[in-house]
Amino acid sequence: MDLTNLNKICYTICIICIVAGTVLSLTMIWVPYQSDTLMKSWTSIGVLFFASAATLIVSKVLGSKGATPEPR
Repeated sequence: MDLTNLNKICYTICIICIVAGTVLSLTMIWVPYQSDTLMKSWTSIGVLFFASAATLIVSKVLGSKGATPEPR
């Protein structure tokens, strides 16, 4: 898989997680009761976000090592 495509996929997942986290935060503020489903959703979004961010970091590290030209 091309690292550019991997980066696009991970950035998309991160943006979706941020939007979903914002919606869940607003739900947790305005809904008078706290349920286990909200907390499980929140932690699932957090896991997806950090996994995508870690994948982006590894992709950047591997991409920078592969971009250096070989000496002649």
